Parts: sequence; C-alpha cells; structure tokens
Amino acid sequence: MPASAPLPPLPDRPLSICVVGAGAIGGTIAAKLALAAEAAGLADVSVVARGAHLAAIQSQGLRLTTPERSQVVQVTATDDPDTLPPQDIVITALKGHQVPPMAEALGRLLAPHGRILPVVNGVPWWYPIADGSGGQKGAEEVDPGGVLWREIGPERAIGAIAVIGATLPEPGHVEVNIDGHFDLGRLPGQDRTDVERLATIFDAAGLVTKQTQPFQNAIFSKLYSNCGFNSVCALARAPMNRMLADPVLFELTRDIVMEVAAVADAEGAELLEDPEKRLLRARVGPAFKPSTLQDLERGRPMEIEPIFGAALAVGRSHGIAMPKLEMVTALLRSVDRAED
Repeated sequence: MPASAPLPPLPDRPLSICVVGAGAIGGTIAAKLALAAEAAGLADVSVVARGAHLAAIQSQGLRLTTPERSQVVQVTATDDPDTLPPQDIVITALKGHQVPPMAEALGRLLAPHGRILPVVNGVPWWYPIADGSGGQKGAEEVDPGGVLWREIGPERAIGAIAVIGATLPEPGHVEVNIDGHFDLGRLPGQDRTDVERLATIFDAAGLVTKQTQPFQNAIFSKLYSNCGFNSVCALARAPMNRMLADPVLFELTRDIVMEVAAVADAEGAELLEDPEKRLLRARVGPAFKPSTLQDLERGRPMEIEPIFGAALAVGRSHGIAMPKLEMVTALLRSVDRAED
C-alpha cells in the first residue's frame, strides 16, 4: 500500500499477528499472545526468527518461563516472512539497524489494512522530523534513504516502548525477570482506535500496557536517560551506580541528559520524571548495566544510531547544539568500529 493511501480500519474479526525478531522481548510477546490467543481475540500468532533459536522453536515449541511457571506454546515459525500470509499486525522486536534491510519484506507481510508495532530503543523510524523542504521524514540514522517511510509508511506505525526485563537463556527459551509494561500510543491528532484495540489484546494476554499521551512524552522520557546513561556507562565500562559515583562522569551524564531534555522541550514533550531526580535515583540504585554496555561486553553491535545518532538528528532539526552527546556518540562509533 502506498504511504499516501487512506489506511483502512482493522477488521472486526480475530486478528493475525506476526512477531519479527522473536528474541527476549519479541519471544515474550509472541509466547504470551499465543498462550492467550482465544481470550485475546487472535486467529494466529507467528514468529520470524533465525538460526538455532528458530530450529528450537520449530522442533520443540517456544518456551516461556516466568517467576510463576514455565510453559511451552506451539507457534508458526519461519526465517522467511514471504512464506506467511498477509498479517493484520506485525510487531518488530529487532535492533534498530536490523529493520531497514527488511523494509520491503515487512511491507509485503502487512495486509492492506495492516499495522506495524515497532518495539525499539531510541527514536523510532516513523517519528517525523523536518526534512528541510517544508515536509517531514524519519531520521536518516534510523531510516537510511527513507526506505521504511516509503515501503511501510509512518501512518501504519503504532508507537511501542518495552519496559520489561527478559532474557534468552538458550535457543527456543525466553525468560521474564521483570514483568514491567508496554507503553503504546500515537502522536497528537492521530486516530487511536487501533491503539485501544491492540492494548486490549496485550492486556488479555497478560502484557500490561500504558498509553502515555501524547506519545512523544514516553519517547523522550526514555530517550534522555538512554542517551545519558547508556553512552557514559559503555565508555566507562561500568554499571550505572558505579559510573555515577564518579563526579566527573556524573556531570557528563547530566550534561547529556539536559541536552536531550532541551530537544524534548522543543518537540513539545513533557518528561515523565524530572531529570535531576532520575540521575540521583540511578546513583543510589543497583549495579544495572544498560543495553549499550551489555552489547559492548558481548561483542555485539551497539545501538548507536537509533539512540544517539537519531537524537542528534532531532536536535539538529531545531538548531539545538548538543556538544556532549555529539562527543560521546563519536567515541562510541569509534569503539564500535574497533570491535568489528
């Protein structure tokens, strides 16, 4: 469907849902939806995975372990989205850099009325910024060449932020450590009928939801802490509380947080927690390692562009200088190249 075409409503029948990227977060979503499919009003739940994880799901099912129990659910699993029928809802739970190469396949996977729910860290590809010509586009850092904007269209996207703790201890097995919640929403002026329906589906499956409105409040409330904590923890190779115990690193983190807070203000977003209080809470909190540090320690590519690069892009669209975030982003890019 062209991005400019009117978007039909979701059909009034049980829906099909495909989770693309069934790792820790995606696998949790898929397993819970499949276990409660009838109660949640779903016709089918499928996953797109790869490698040993895919093989385990196909041969043994997808195992979900929570503090209460361990269950196995059978789901349709494939590594090729083109083998699946068009889907009413597609949920992507991938690293930011993994999504653009799949733009065409995701576009084919969506039914004409289909919605996409990108669960991402940082600035999502569908978030509009000024294109310099009086129009809007996604940040180049998360949507190179505008391929997702073109092949899928931002009007199809329902905002999603995952605030849960889950791991993948072995192929085919996802484990939930912190139930948390999912924040779902749309930007001001956008119809939210599909958000309400998806929230009902998630809630019926035991996936607790919030609906922060306007949704940029949720985006920037997570982005300012991601930009500050994730970057400095990775460069210092230290968990949050230990990193923030150093006065110099505390001030660097604070400067980055306040740079992003200024961009949030320019975007009309209201932060859900005062940045100063968030910094102090993290300093006396547990020895938590943000995802960027975890990726670095495990030799995986860090999510630099969706979190840091795209935040800089939004700042540039307002003419806001962000020298401290720019500095740590350049350092992280250099570290990432050295790890290749």
